[in-house]
Formats: sequence, structure tokens, C-alpha cells
Amino acid sequence: MTFSLRLTADLILALAARAIGARRDHPLILQLSIDDVLDSAFASQTASGQETANGFSQPLAARLSQNRSPIIWITGSEPLEHPHVARFTNAIAASGRHIFLETSGASLKPRLHEFQPSSRFYFVIRLDGRNPSGDLRGARPAELRTGLEALRMGRLAGFFTCARLVLRPDMASGELEELHAEVCKLDVDGFMITYAPLFPGLATETGRLRRRLLNRRWALLSSLLDVVAPPAALRSCPERERSPLPESQRDSLGEGAEAG
Repeated sequence: MTFSLRLTADLILALAARAIGARRDHPLILQLSIDDVLDSAFASQTASGQETANGFSQPLAARLSQNRSPIIWITGSEPLEHPHVARFTNAIAASGRHIFLETSGASLKPRLHEFQPSSRFYFVIRLDGRNPSGDLRGARPAELRTGLEALRMGRLAGFFTCARLVLRPDMASGELEELHAEVCKLDVDGFMITYAPLFPGLATETGRLRRRLLNRRWALLSSLLDVVAPPAALRSCPERERSPLPESQRDSLGEGAEAG
């Protein structure tokens, strides 16, 4: 596994800016719901006829230009079901921002050709490890098969791919570690480990798994997701978007972009 040198450099610059008090109103990860952002943006565009060269409504383009978060994280009910998501992500990546598109992977195959491989674009396949049999070596549930196949397709098509493993309170002991080992066989570019929403009591175990299974960069990215603003349309309130950065993260990018 690798962590892009370009992403490493941009995160180092963003962390340095925060350390000296600059851009503290801009989160390191700006998380957007595709349902809120593009539905409202393209509805506005249709009504007003205002459009930028990238095809976005002018209000959306202006808001994105005002926020300098190095990473744009796209989530939602299922981003790949939105007709404009490829145009949106391709344009953001071309503008110099890093795009992480989180999906179950179920709709990836028919839409893969719409996306452009880029050093700034990642497909993130969400895997929550739920397996009724409790044995990943046995029959895989449909969701897991779909996610693994999406990672394989994205990788073969030349995209950066990573898996987001979600710890749940109903998971058997060691199940997430087994899932990590299974995904490692696909030679993905990285992993993030987070806990299921509404279960902050899993934070300690999540931290242990990050230290055990991830390198420092992917562990940092995982921890940034813990404190990221909730998915929503771009907002102007700086207090809602300002999130504290744990002390332990300030030097987490010190070593080279190694595997792990």
C-alpha cells in the first residue's frame, strides 16, 4: 500500500498552516453529501441558467473556491447513483484538490468509464464487515462480494483505491482484522478504519486497530474522519467547520510515503 506523495505534501502544508494559525476555518477534510450539494446546485443551475466552464452552478463554484480544504470527501446515500457525480469529481480533481468518493461499489461497473484516473482521485469502498456466518473464509455476503469486486475493478482500471473498514458493536472479535487481511490480497492503495456513527465507545478499540493495521498516514486520515464536519452542503459558519486536531497528529507525516 502507498500514500500519494502529492497528498502527503498537501496535508503537510495544511497541517503547517494550522500550526501557525492560518486557515483554521478550513477543515483538513471537507465532507459533502452528494444528495445535498449536487441536487441543490444543479436545481439552481437549471432555474437560473448560470453555469461555469465546469458545468457547476456559479454559487457552488464560488463556495468551493472559498474553502481551501485539501481533501473533498464525497459521501451520501449512494453517490454513484447521482447522474452528475463523475463530472463533479473529475472537475474537482483537475482543479488541484484531492477527491475521495465513498461508495458501496454496487453501481461502479456501469459508470467506471465516466471517471478519469488521477493522482488526486480515490475510490473509497465502504466495508462494514457484517457477515452473518462470522467466517470470511466461507460464503461471503453479497455486500462484501460487491465491495471486493469494486476494489478489484477500480484497481485494474488505473484508479487509486482504498477501503474504509467500519467497526461495529455487533462485530465478532477479530472480524475487522480478518476483513483487512482479505482486502490486502487485492493490493489496494490504502485503508481507513473508523467506528460506526453513534458508537463513540468504540473509539479505543478503533485506535488499537489503527496502530496495529495501518501506517501513520492512513491512521492520520482515519482519525481526521473522526472529527470531520458532518456531511452537508457547503456552509459558511466557521465555528461548525473548525475541528480540533489531536496533538498526536501534528507530526504524523514525518516519515516517507512508505507501504503499510
